[in-house]
Amino acid sequence: MADSSPQPPKTIADLGEEQIIRRFADAVLPEDTLGIGDDCAVVPGVQGQKQLISTDLLIEGVHFKRKTIDPEDLGHKALSVNLPDIAAMGGWPDHFFLSLALPGKLRVDWLDSFRDGLLERAGEYDIPLLGGDTTRSEHDVVVSVMIIGHVKSEHLKLRSQAQPGDRLCVTGPLGDSAAGLSLLAHSRKFQSLSQAHRRYLAGRHCRPRPEMHAGRWLGQQSSVHAMIDLSDGLLSDARHLSRQSQCGINIALDKLPLSPAFEAFGRIYGSPEEVRELAAAGGEDYCLLLTVAGRHYDRLARRFEERFGRPLHVIGSVASGPPGLYTFHNGERVQIRRQEFKHFNQP
Repeated sequence: MADSSPQPPKTIADLGEEQIIRRFADAVLPEDTLGIGDDCAVVPGVQGQKQLISTDLLIEGVHFKRKTIDPEDLGHKALSVNLPDIAAMGGWPDHFFLSLALPGKLRVDWLDSFRDGLLERAGEYDIPLLGGDTTRSEHDVVVSVMIIGHVKSEHLKLRSQAQPGDRLCVTGPLGDSAAGLSLLAHSRKFQSLSQAHRRYLAGRHCRPRPEMHAGRWLGQQSSVHAMIDLSDGLLSDARHLSRQSQCGINIALDKLPLSPAFEAFGRIYGSPEEVRELAAAGGEDYCLLLTVAGRHYDRLARRFEERFGRPLHVIGSVASGPPGLYTFHNGERVQIRRQEFKHFNQP
Protein backbone atom coordinates (compact mmCIF):
# COMPACT_ATOMS: atom_id res chain seq x y z
CA MET A 1 0.00 0.00 0.00
CA ALA A 2 1.29 3.45 -0.92
CA ASP A 3 2.51 5.68 1.89
CA SER A 4 -0.02 8.52 2.28
CA SER A 5 1.86 10.41 5.01
CA PRO A 6 2.86 14.00 4.17
CA GLN A 7 6.12 14.20 2.29
CA PRO A 8 8.80 16.67 3.38
CA PRO A 9 9.20 19.65 1.04
CA LYS A 10 11.91 19.21 -1.58
CA THR A 11 11.92 22.59 -3.33
CA ILE A 12 11.49 26.25 -2.40
CA ALA A 13 8.12 26.23 -4.17
CA ASP A 14 7.01 23.44 -1.83
CA LEU A 15 7.87 25.60 1.16
CA GLY A 16 6.41 28.98 0.22
CA GLU A 17 7.38 32.36 1.63
CA GLU A 18 6.15 31.91 5.21
CA GLN A 19 7.92 28.59 5.69
CA ILE A 20 11.15 30.09 4.36
CA ILE A 21 10.90 32.98 6.80
CA ARG A 22 10.21 30.65 9.73
CA ARG A 23 13.50 28.88 9.06
CA PHE A 24 15.31 32.09 9.98
CA ALA A 25 12.96 33.37 12.69
CA ASP A 26 14.51 31.65 15.72
CA ALA A 27 17.63 33.80 15.94
CA VAL A 28 18.52 34.98 19.44
CA LEU A 29 17.84 38.71 19.70
CA PRO A 30 19.20 41.35 22.05
CA GLU A 31 16.87 42.65 24.75
CA ASP A 32 14.33 45.29 23.67
CA THR A 33 14.59 44.21 20.01
CA LEU A 34 11.86 42.94 17.67
CA GLY A 35 13.04 40.92 14.69
CA ILE A 36 11.21 38.85 12.09
CA GLY A 37 7.41 38.89 12.24
CA ASP A 38 6.23 42.49 11.79
CA ASP A 39 6.39 45.18 9.12
CA CYS A 40 9.73 46.43 10.49
CA ALA A 41 12.45 45.29 12.80
CA VAL A 42 12.48 47.42 15.96
CA VAL A 43 15.66 48.28 17.85
CA PRO A 44 16.39 50.82 20.60
CA GLY A 45 16.78 54.36 19.27
CA VAL A 46 17.87 57.67 20.73
CA GLN A 47 16.08 59.61 23.47
CA GLY A 48 13.75 56.72 24.29
CA GLN A 49 12.51 56.31 20.72
CA LYS A 50 12.46 53.12 18.66
CA GLN A 51 14.37 52.74 15.42
CA LEU A 52 12.48 51.02 12.59
CA ILE A 53 14.23 49.06 9.81
CA SER A 54 12.67 47.44 6.76
CA THR A 55 13.81 46.14 3.39
CA ASP A 56 12.05 45.10 0.17
CA LEU A 57 13.00 43.59 -3.17
CA LEU A 58 11.59 44.30 -6.62
CA ILE A 59 12.68 41.72 -9.18
CA GLU A 60 12.06 41.95 -12.90
CA GLY A 61 9.78 39.16 -14.09
CA VAL A 62 8.36 38.66 -10.58
CA HIS A 63 7.22 42.11 -9.45
CA PHE A 64 7.38 44.08 -12.70
CA LYS A 65 8.06 43.86 -16.40
CA ARG A 66 10.26 46.49 -17.99
CA LYS A 67 8.06 46.68 -21.06
CA THR A 68 4.95 47.61 -19.05
CA ILE A 69 6.33 50.07 -16.49
CA ASP A 70 8.10 53.36 -17.11
CA PRO A 71 11.49 53.49 -15.35
CA GLU A 72 10.54 56.72 -13.57
CA ASP A 73 7.41 55.01 -12.25
CA LEU A 74 9.52 52.06 -11.11
CA GLY A 75 11.80 54.45 -9.21
CA HIS A 76 8.74 55.87 -7.45
CA LYS A 77 7.47 52.40 -6.66
CA ALA A 78 10.81 51.09 -5.37
CA LEU A 79 10.67 53.49 -2.45
CA SER A 80 6.88 53.54 -2.15
CA VAL A 81 6.67 49.83 -1.32
CA ASN A 82 9.04 50.33 1.65
CA LEU A 83 7.46 53.44 3.12
CA PRO A 84 4.19 51.74 4.20
CA ASP A 85 6.17 49.41 6.47
CA ILE A 86 7.25 52.43 8.48
CA ALA A 87 3.71 53.89 8.40
CA ALA A 88 2.21 50.63 9.68
CA MET A 89 4.37 50.85 12.81
CA GLY A 90 3.17 54.41 13.47
CA GLY A 91 6.57 55.82 12.50
CA TRP A 92 8.24 58.29 10.15
CA PRO A 93 11.14 57.60 7.71
CA ASP A 94 14.61 59.09 8.22
CA HIS A 95 16.82 57.80 5.37
CA PHE A 96 17.26 54.85 3.00
CA PHE A 97 19.79 52.70 1.17
CA LEU A 98 19.55 51.43 -2.42
CA SER A 99 21.10 48.31 -3.96
CA LEU A 100 20.84 47.52 -7.67
CA ALA A 101 21.68 44.57 -9.92
CA LEU A 102 21.65 45.73 -13.54
CA PRO A 103 22.30 43.98 -16.88
CA GLY A 104 25.22 45.47 -18.80
CA LYS A 105 23.09 46.21 -21.87
CA LEU A 106 20.60 48.36 -19.95
CA ARG A 107 20.39 51.87 -21.40
CA VAL A 108 21.81 54.74 -19.37
CA ASP A 109 18.72 56.87 -19.98
CA TRP A 110 16.61 54.09 -18.38
CA LEU A 111 18.79 54.27 -15.26
CA ASP A 112 18.59 58.08 -15.16
CA SER A 113 14.79 57.99 -15.38
CA PHE A 114 14.66 55.41 -12.59
CA ARG A 115 16.86 57.65 -10.45
CA ASP A 116 14.66 60.69 -11.12
CA GLY A 117 11.53 58.84 -10.01
CA LEU A 118 13.21 57.43 -6.91
CA LEU A 119 14.58 60.78 -5.76
CA GLU A 120 11.33 62.58 -6.53
CA ARG A 121 9.46 60.26 -4.17
CA ALA A 122 12.23 60.59 -1.57
CA GLY A 123 12.01 64.37 -1.82
CA GLU A 124 8.31 64.33 -0.96
CA TYR A 125 9.21 63.10 2.53
CA ASP A 126 12.70 64.65 2.76
CA ILE A 127 14.38 61.25 2.99
CA PRO A 128 18.07 61.24 1.98
CA LEU A 129 19.69 58.34 0.13
CA LEU A 130 22.78 57.44 2.20
CA GLY A 131 24.35 54.64 0.16
CA GLY A 132 23.90 51.06 -1.02
CA ASP A 133 25.49 48.66 -3.49
CA THR A 134 25.55 47.89 -7.21
CA THR A 135 26.43 44.79 -9.16
CA ARG A 136 25.90 43.26 -12.59
CA SER A 137 23.09 40.84 -13.41
CA GLU A 138 22.82 38.58 -16.43
CA HIS A 139 19.43 39.73 -17.75
CA ASP A 140 17.05 41.18 -15.16
CA VAL A 141 16.88 44.32 -13.04
CA VAL A 142 16.85 43.75 -9.27
CA VAL A 143 16.09 46.60 -6.87
CA SER A 144 16.52 46.41 -3.09
CA VAL A 145 15.70 49.28 -0.75
CA MET A 146 16.39 49.36 2.98
CA ILE A 147 14.59 52.11 4.87
CA ILE A 148 15.21 53.34 8.40
CA GLY A 149 12.76 55.37 10.47
CA HIS A 150 11.74 56.15 14.03
CA VAL A 151 8.71 56.12 16.32
CA LYS A 152 8.07 57.10 19.93
CA SER A 153 7.85 54.00 22.09
CA GLU A 154 4.30 54.78 23.19
CA HIS A 155 3.14 55.16 19.57
CA LEU A 156 4.58 51.88 18.24
CA LYS A 157 1.91 49.66 16.65
CA LEU A 158 2.42 45.91 16.19
CA ARG A 159 0.58 43.15 14.36
CA SER A 160 0.20 41.32 17.66
CA GLN A 161 -1.97 43.89 19.45
CA ALA A 162 -5.44 43.20 18.00
CA GLN A 163 -8.09 42.50 20.66
CA PRO A 164 -11.47 40.74 20.54
CA GLY A 165 -14.21 43.29 19.97
CA ASP A 166 -12.02 45.54 17.80
CA ARG A 167 -13.33 46.88 14.50
CA LEU A 168 -11.26 45.89 11.46
CA CYS A 169 -10.65 48.95 9.26
CA VAL A 170 -8.83 50.05 6.10
CA THR A 171 -7.68 53.53 5.15
CA GLY A 172 -8.40 53.35 1.41
CA PRO A 173 -9.96 51.49 -1.52
CA LEU A 174 -8.93 47.92 -2.34
CA GLY A 175 -8.16 46.22 -5.62
CA ASP A 176 -7.00 49.23 -7.64
CA SER A 177 -3.40 48.04 -8.01
CA ALA A 178 -4.46 44.51 -9.04
CA ALA A 179 -6.83 46.04 -11.59
CA GLY A 180 -4.03 48.27 -12.87
CA LEU A 181 -1.74 45.27 -13.32
CA SER A 182 -4.46 43.37 -15.20
CA LEU A 183 -5.07 46.43 -17.35
CA LEU A 184 -1.40 46.75 -18.27
CA ALA A 185 -1.14 43.03 -19.07
CA HIS A 186 -4.41 42.80 -21.09
CA SER A 187 -4.97 46.29 -22.47
CA ARG A 188 -7.17 45.13 -25.37
CA LYS A 189 -9.71 43.53 -23.06
CA PHE A 190 -10.22 46.85 -21.26
CA GLN A 191 -10.05 49.24 -24.20
CA SER A 192 -13.68 50.29 -23.58
CA LEU A 193 -12.72 51.58 -20.12
CA SER A 194 -12.51 55.38 -20.04
CA GLN A 195 -9.10 56.98 -20.33
CA ALA A 196 -9.49 58.57 -16.90
CA HIS A 197 -10.22 55.20 -15.28
CA ARG A 198 -7.35 53.50 -17.11
CA ARG A 199 -4.94 56.26 -16.07
CA TYR A 200 -6.09 56.09 -12.46
CA LEU A 201 -5.78 52.30 -12.14
CA ALA A 202 -2.39 52.14 -13.90
CA GLY A 203 -1.19 54.92 -11.61
CA ARG A 204 -2.34 53.07 -8.51
CA HIS A 205 -0.24 50.09 -9.60
CA CYS A 206 2.84 51.94 -10.87
CA ARG A 207 2.88 54.83 -8.38
CA PRO A 208 1.24 53.71 -5.12
CA ARG A 209 0.69 56.40 -2.50
CA PRO A 210 2.07 55.39 0.92
CA GLU A 211 -0.08 56.36 3.89
CA MET A 212 2.70 58.14 5.77
CA HIS A 213 0.75 60.95 7.43
CA ALA A 214 -2.23 58.73 8.23
CA GLY A 215 0.05 56.04 9.68
CA ARG A 216 1.85 58.46 11.96
CA TRP A 217 -1.44 59.99 13.15
CA LEU A 218 -3.06 56.59 13.75
CA GLY A 219 0.01 55.54 15.70
CA GLN A 220 -0.65 58.38 18.11
CA GLN A 221 -4.19 57.15 18.86
CA SER A 222 -4.48 54.84 21.87
CA SER A 223 -7.73 53.36 20.48
CA VAL A 224 -5.79 51.91 17.52
CA HIS A 225 -4.45 48.53 18.61
CA ALA A 226 -2.83 46.66 15.70
CA MET A 227 -1.74 47.83 12.26
CA ILE A 228 -0.24 46.32 9.09
CA ASP A 229 0.25 47.60 5.55
CA LEU A 230 -1.61 45.85 2.73
CA SER A 231 1.16 44.65 0.43
CA ASP A 232 0.30 40.99 -0.16
CA GLY A 233 -3.47 41.54 -0.24
CA LEU A 234 -6.20 41.87 2.37
CA LEU A 235 -6.64 38.11 2.89
CA SER A 236 -2.95 37.39 3.34
CA ASP A 237 -2.24 40.36 5.59
CA ALA A 238 -5.37 39.79 7.69
CA ARG A 239 -4.07 36.26 8.31
CA HIS A 240 -0.83 37.76 9.59
CA LEU A 241 -2.81 39.86 12.06
CA SER A 242 -4.81 36.83 13.14
CA ARG A 243 -1.75 34.66 13.76
CA GLN A 244 0.30 37.33 15.49
CA SER A 245 -2.61 38.42 17.72
CA GLN A 246 -3.91 34.87 18.30
CA CYS A 247 -7.51 35.80 17.44
CA GLY A 248 -10.11 35.33 14.74
CA ILE A 249 -10.67 37.86 11.95
CA ASN A 250 -14.08 38.34 10.32
CA ILE A 251 -14.21 40.15 6.96
CA ALA A 252 -17.41 41.42 5.33
CA LEU A 253 -16.63 41.30 1.61
CA ASP A 254 -19.66 43.46 0.80
CA LYS A 255 -18.12 46.25 2.92
CA LEU A 256 -14.82 46.48 1.03
CA PRO A 257 -14.30 50.05 -0.24
CA LEU A 258 -14.01 50.13 -4.04
CA SER A 259 -13.11 53.08 -6.24
CA PRO A 260 -15.40 54.11 -9.16
CA ALA A 261 -12.59 53.15 -11.54
CA PHE A 262 -12.35 49.66 -10.01
CA GLU A 263 -16.10 49.18 -10.22
CA ALA A 264 -16.05 50.17 -13.91
CA PHE A 265 -13.12 47.79 -14.45
CA GLY A 266 -15.02 45.04 -12.65
CA ARG A 267 -17.96 45.20 -15.05
CA ILE A 268 -15.54 44.12 -17.78
CA TYR A 269 -13.30 41.87 -15.70
CA GLY A 270 -15.76 39.17 -14.68
CA SER A 271 -18.57 38.08 -12.38
CA PRO A 272 -19.33 39.98 -9.16
CA GLU A 273 -17.76 37.12 -7.20
CA GLU A 274 -14.55 37.29 -9.25
CA VAL A 275 -14.36 41.07 -8.85
CA ARG A 276 -14.92 40.83 -5.10
CA GLU A 277 -12.21 38.21 -4.77
CA LEU A 278 -9.76 40.31 -6.80
CA ALA A 279 -10.28 43.20 -4.38
CA ALA A 280 -9.76 40.89 -1.40
CA ALA A 281 -6.70 39.03 -2.67
CA GLY A 282 -5.09 41.18 -5.35
CA GLY A 283 -2.33 42.82 -3.31
CA GLU A 284 -0.14 45.92 -3.54
CA ASP A 285 -2.83 48.26 -2.23
CA TYR A 286 -0.37 49.74 0.31
CA CYS A 287 -3.11 51.30 2.42
CA LEU A 288 -3.27 50.38 6.11
CA LEU A 289 -5.25 47.61 7.78
CA LEU A 290 -5.85 48.32 11.46
CA THR A 291 -7.95 47.31 14.43
CA VAL A 292 -9.74 49.90 16.57
CA ALA A 293 -11.35 49.49 19.98
CA GLY A 294 -15.05 49.05 19.21
CA ARG A 295 -16.35 51.63 21.66
CA HIS A 296 -13.98 54.30 20.33
CA TYR A 297 -14.41 53.72 16.60
CA ASP A 298 -17.08 56.37 15.92
CA ARG A 299 -15.04 59.16 17.47
CA LEU A 300 -11.82 58.03 15.80
CA ALA A 301 -13.51 57.74 12.39
CA ARG A 302 -14.96 61.22 12.73
CA ARG A 303 -11.57 62.71 13.62
CA PHE A 304 -9.86 60.75 10.81
CA GLU A 305 -12.29 62.13 8.22
CA GLU A 306 -11.93 65.66 9.56
CA ARG A 307 -8.15 65.43 9.32
CA PHE A 308 -7.70 63.57 6.02
CA GLY A 309 -10.92 64.32 4.15
CA ARG A 310 -11.84 60.68 3.58
CA PRO A 311 -13.51 57.91 5.57
CA LEU A 312 -11.95 55.21 7.70
CA HIS A 313 -13.74 52.10 6.41
CA VAL A 314 -14.98 49.31 8.70
CA ILE A 315 -14.71 45.97 6.88
CA GLY A 316 -14.96 43.46 9.73
CA SER A 317 -14.19 42.62 13.32
CA VAL A 318 -11.82 40.80 15.63
CA ALA A 319 -13.17 37.76 17.49
CA SER A 320 -11.93 35.67 20.39
CA GLY A 321 -10.90 32.10 19.76
CA PRO A 322 -8.15 30.40 17.77
CA PRO A 323 -6.47 32.22 14.85
CA GLY A 324 -8.51 32.06 11.66
CA LEU A 325 -9.88 34.13 8.81
CA TYR A 326 -13.63 34.08 8.08
CA THR A 327 -15.19 35.81 5.07
CA PHE A 328 -18.83 36.84 4.75
CA HIS A 329 -21.06 38.42 2.10
CA ASN A 330 -24.30 40.06 3.23
CA GLY A 331 -23.99 38.18 6.51
CA GLU A 332 -23.58 34.74 4.91
CA ARG A 333 -20.33 32.80 5.23
CA VAL A 334 -18.58 32.44 1.86
CA GLN A 335 -15.36 30.84 0.68
CA ILE A 336 -12.79 32.69 -1.38
CA ARG A 337 -11.57 30.67 -4.31
CA ARG A 338 -8.86 33.08 -5.43
CA GLN A 339 -5.69 32.70 -3.38
CA GLU A 340 -3.37 35.51 -2.35
CA PHE A 341 -0.10 36.09 -4.19
CA LYS A 342 2.52 33.42 -3.54
CA HIS A 343 6.04 34.43 -4.53
CA PHE A 344 7.43 30.94 -5.10
CA ASN A 345 4.50 29.33 -6.92
CA GLN A 346 4.55 31.62 -9.93
CA PRO A 347 5.51 30.25 -13.35
